[in-house]
Amino acid sequence: MATCPVCRGERTRPHWADLPDRLFRATSARFTLHRCDDCRTLFVWPVPSMAELATFYPESYWIGPSDAERDTEARAQGGLLETYRRFVLRDHVRFVARVLADQRRAGMQVAMVDIGCGDGSFLEALGEPSAMGMDLSKPALRAVERRGFKAVHGTLDACPLPPASFSLVTAFHFLEHVRPIEPVLDGMRKLLVPGGEIVVQVPNAASLQAKLLGRKWGGYDVPRHLVNYTAATLRATLERCGFTVVAENHHCLRDNPTTLANSLVPSLYPPSRLSRRNGPDGIGGAFANLAYLAVTLASMPLCIVESLLGRGASVMLRAKPR
Repeated sequence: MATCPVCRGERTRPHWADLPDRLFRATSARFTLHRCDDCRTLFVWPVPSMAELATFYPESYWIGPSDAERDTEARAQGGLLETYRRFVLRDHVRFVARVLADQRRAGMQVAMVDIGCGDGSFLEALGEPSAMGMDLSKPALRAVERRGFKAVHGTLDACPLPPASFSLVTAFHFLEHVRPIEPVLDGMRKLLVPGGEIVVQVPNAASLQAKLLGRKWGGYDVPRHLVNYTAATLRATLERCGFTVVAENHHCLRDNPTTLANSLVPSLYPPSRLSRRNGPDGIGGAFANLAYLAVTLASMPLCIVESLLGRGASVMLRAKPR
């Protein structure tokens, strides 16, 4: 039975069927999103096996073109993408830096780990010396180390890190990939020292662009996103798992415009193109990157409006264990 992963309700039904992998085309299989009639959560059902899920993630899912090309050729377009990524990470940096500043004012010894850290671009933009990353992708972890940060290969359910070691645990666009979520949140809690906090971010299925685009909204990212949270259902999940939410943010220059761009022109997404090519694509790739950037920039006005309305395409929450 397709039980809702958020409220545990059993009044669920198929909502959208025959959904393809629009973004990465990692599989030709089709998938169904079920909807809960009680809390309205959308989720993939049946849940793919772990072996299947592993095949849905190309190497470039965790690392962008500029990171992958550091091992081959430092192309100008990769450098431009890196500069752009650092600029749009300002919302993440500001939100997390505020948490760390509050902890230092409270006399805490700051130590931070980013779960599902990817290539470490956020860690580098934040510039927190105590920060480290954990991920399953070894190429991504090598990119993290090239940026000068410690990187650990592992998962929360078989965590290589000692408990009660961190004042802050972050997880950006990670929770929507896992089911069940309870062991993950429990693993994050175990890593915290007394008084520690978590910062998590997911796509917001109640965003304005999700409502406008329906089944073609890029934030669903079928089949990799197993559970599609809203701000309300993520809050409810954290509360049910023993956390108290203390801050919420809908502004995200990095993710909100790119989610809209991925909905409109998924074939132009740079990591997706990287996964489909056998080598550098020269001037054609540069024009494709510029086209993608143009669509992303054109998406920003709508994204700013939806964020001001509390319906941004992503939601970031700060929470602490009760």
